[in-house]
Amino acid sequence: MIKFFRHIRQRMIKENRVSKYLIYAIGEIVLVVIGILIALQINNWNEQRKLQSKVTSIYTIVQSDLQSDLKAIDEVLAKMLPRYDVLNKIIEGDMTREDYRNCEKCAFVLFGFPDITLKSRGLTLLEDNSTIFDSQNDSLFISISEFYSYFNTEIAVDMGEILIDHSDNLIFFKNNKTWFSDYVRKIKNEDFIEYALSSPDYLNRLTIWKTLYFDGYLGHLKEYKVRALSLIEDLDEKTRQKNH
Repeated sequence: MIKFFRHIRQRMIKENRVSKYLIYAIGEIVLVVIGILIALQINNWNEQRKLQSKVTSIYTIVQSDLQSDLKAIDEVLAKMLPRYDVLNKIIEGDMTREDYRNCEKCAFVLFGFPDITLKSRGLTLLEDNSTIFDSQNDSLFISISEFYSYFNTEIAVDMGEILIDHSDNLIFFKNNKTWFSDYVRKIKNEDFIEYALSSPDYLNRLTIWKTLYFDGYLGHLKEYKVRALSLIEDLDEKTRQKNH
């Protein structure tokens, strides 16, 4: 093709057809410019597709993280909610001496709590590639960032307070109560039952524990679950749009 255009130019020059040659030269320049613009546009499309693919991949990982978190939260709730019923019964003063003798869960009302570590791979990728999402004015990216900022802070604060309270209870009972060894081994001890039935100290410790773990920590996990389900729906819709 280049040879073909060169022959045309040479023929026009030989025939001294300057005006036609100029028109031809301008046309050739226009064609070259158009070719360059098309190549640039194709390159832009390719780059855009790569970016969209990367965004979709990151969102898919975030979605997977959230689904894993939901499963872990359900496991924690399933394990702890039965203890919550016992805890409330004790705090409300509805436990009898015989109830304590037959209560298997009473040994773990203040001790042995599960927690979860929220998945963070998707969040890390979001933060490392924030310029991509900013350039696209992606509102979902903002929602996800705010979601993690809120819950990572709240859950970290909850767990810090829980660990302090748990340690305080453990040290207090270990150093001050002769029945503690029986208690942790689930051996029925009348001294513990008397303490549980009559001591304001025990009631205070249970009430604080309920506030910190069940109302605070588990409350935030339940809230996390509701908002994560909503985010998963938004991510589902977003990734479907990007795949079409």
